[in-house]
Amino acid sequence: MSYRDIDCDEIQALSGEAELLIFDTRDPDSYARGHLENAQPVSEAALKQLIKSRQRERPILVYCYRGNSSREICQLIAGFGFTRVHNLNGGWQAWEKFNQVAPPATAPTPALAAWMRQWGFPADNIHARAENGMSPLMLAALKGKRPLVEELLGLGADPNHVNNDDHHALWFACVHGDPDLVSLLITHGANVDNQNVNGATCAIYTASTGKLDVLRCLVQAGADLAKETSGGYTALESASTLPVLKFLRGLAVERNALSAA
Repeated sequence: MSYRDIDCDEIQALSGEAELLIFDTRDPDSYARGHLENAQPVSEAALKQLIKSRQRERPILVYCYRGNSSREICQLIAGFGFTRVHNLNGGWQAWEKFNQVAPPATAPTPALAAWMRQWGFPADNIHARAENGMSPLMLAALKGKRPLVEELLGLGADPNHVNNDDHHALWFACVHGDPDLVSLLITHGANVDNQNVNGATCAIYTASTGKLDVLRCLVQAGADLAKETSGGYTALESASTLPVLKFLRGLAVERNALSAA
């Protein structure tokens, strides 16, 4: 059995179907700030109740932050014989973008222009590249300049542009170590599972450097912990501190328990 990925423009038609069940896999605070109409937080109890039911053709929609971790729930449900399981591409982040109009781009503020000139970028080109393909957004993330990152994103800087090592701005925000900066970039579409030239993801990097708070942020955003480096190492296998190791092992136990339910 399998599930189907759907885009935001298909939600309206699906919502018109009787007995549609919507699961929100995000954390309680995110759910409280906003969720799809009639969505309910996913829980072990709700999944067990669904699996025990005989409504194998009931339409089901699952979404998370960015459409990644929700796939595990979809696969689990479909594996029990449910034939109409849907995963929302891009998750809640895509849904928010779908329902808002992007503000028009403006010129850099004097502060941003001066900062760009300081680091050798043309003040009128937010997409310029420096040594090793470094962009203004990547450098601002590395330096922890959150207001500049916000402005660059607002001007249209692409959070998924990569440098010569296939590192994007989210990677450099993880290097800096500010969870709020990491969340900001994820909210603006940064690929949480981007892999560099060695196959390392942000989750693998933060696990290997012991940055637990940043790793938690990545996991909440749906980071795929099964990704491997070119050497075959996952985030769990790269854990460098006991708190990180305990955290990742705990997640593995939780997911195994849910799969066995």
